[in-house]
Amino acid sequence: MRKIEVSEMKKRLVEMVEYLDKLCDKNGLTLFMSGGTLLGAVRHKGFIPWDDDIDMYLTRPDYDKLIEIFRSNGNNGRYKLCSYELQKKYSYTFAKLIDTTTLLLEKNADCGEELGLFIDIFPVDGLGDSEETAKKQMKKLNKYITANYSLIVAPWRKGVSFVKNFAIACLRAAIKIYGVKRFHKKMSKIVHSLPYETSKYVGEYVDEIGDKRIMLKSDMYEDYEVMDFENIKLKAPKNWDKWLTQFYGDYMTLPPEEKRVLTHGYELYDKTTDEEEK
Repeated sequence: MRKIEVSEMKKRLVEMVEYLDKLCDKNGLTLFMSGGTLLGAVRHKGFIPWDDDIDMYLTRPDYDKLIEIFRSNGNNGRYKLCSYELQKKYSYTFAKLIDTTTLLLEKNADCGEELGLFIDIFPVDGLGDSEETAKKQMKKLNKYITANYSLIVAPWRKGVSFVKNFAIACLRAAIKIYGVKRFHKKMSKIVHSLPYETSKYVGEYVDEIGDKRIMLKSDMYEDYEVMDFENIKLKAPKNWDKWLTQFYGDYMTLPPEEKRVLTHGYELYDKTTDEEEK
């Protein structure tokens, strides 16, 4: 297999997110940029130079519809949607769009499914009508997020203490005995218990909690602004400045040079080169 370098990886990611955005538009879904992708669009008009992934948001109703689109229609050949609703062994609490012509090798993670180059797709869920309710809801889910971590990290990692590795192994075994699918259904029941449609406050909290994730729905996700991202156009929440300030503070100030490094520890390979050589 041929190793894919960062520059090619970014080009492929742009193709992937363009495909996903068009699919969402075709089906009446609104795909928003989030995290470093939104920051990159505002500050760099594309990728943050030392970043190599793409993060996107869908409101929970649109997220659930996207899952059903792939459940009904299957994958498009090259791209596959992974989520715990679609694959029994998939362990992440959010969906990933995978380029199946690639293979991703990651030392310290094992989500139960073979991965390739991916885009993370996070649901924005309802959090009720007050910040107090929102914080209680996040706290309720947090124990499941923490436990789910044991299903994602690779077992018995080097450089990690025996006690921590043992605790993770025990927790992983307990969840598998209980049933991973059953465990994820309990998580899904919690996040659907405060419907997005009737909530005043909303937020993405299926992978991490925190006050900075609590947003007024009317501020963010009822409209959007189109922005440049590399050579394509993507959507940002309408009040993107407030979103970025709440998440990052003074987001236009660059971090110190020593922190401008790629942080994702994986290697990516092109699987099609093997087929061409046969």
